[in-house]
Amino acid sequence: MKSLRKGAARAKVKPAATAPDTRERVLQVARAMIAKRGHAAISLVDVANEAGLSRQSLYLLFGSRAGLLLAMVDHIDESSAGPDRLAALRQSLPPADAFEPYVRAWFEYLPVVLPVARALSAAATTGDEDARRAWESRMRRLRGGYTQMAKGLKAAGVLREGWTPEAAADWIYTLTHVDTWQHLVGESGWKPQAAIDRIVAVLSDTLIKRR
Repeated sequence: MKSLRKGAARAKVKPAATAPDTRERVLQVARAMIAKRGHAAISLVDVANEAGLSRQSLYLLFGSRAGLLLAMVDHIDESSAGPDRLAALRQSLPPADAFEPYVRAWFEYLPVVLPVARALSAAATTGDEDARRAWESRMRRLRGGYTQMAKGLKAAGVLREGWTPEAAADWIYTLTHVDTWQHLVGESGWKPQAAIDRIVAVLSDTLIKRR
């Protein structure tokens, strides 16, 4: 009987969370904190306390605050259809037909990733070298998609004269950057749809030949 009681007691004990489980929980907690408090309020100590973990545990999982922020952006990418939709548009439509849907798809995805992206961008400007490298890596990935799109426009003969694919990618990147969105919508009070429509129109008019 004694051994049975011990077995029953052991059966009631919940197994410890695995590292992937813990990582997922931390990412969800951190995203909720940024959504509630704003991008400037998040720290490893705050996240650790909210998640019921030690700060050392977070360092072991993410390496640094910048590592946590970049993991959050990647987590959003993986759990959202946004990046897959962008890739599908580049691959499935002629460049001239894909251009406007591609830019609009980015703007549909932007509000999802914006709070965490702004947190990573802010950390990159405060002397955090890890955050700076992580932010630059992230932006290179975004610019790379624009470069592919611009090269497609050039190959199809619809990129306006005077534009190289690289310069066109710079132009798209600038007008669709999270900071541009924040300046227009967050600070100047533009309606999101009005901002999208105006940016899409400017990009199309300046980059694509009329057919």
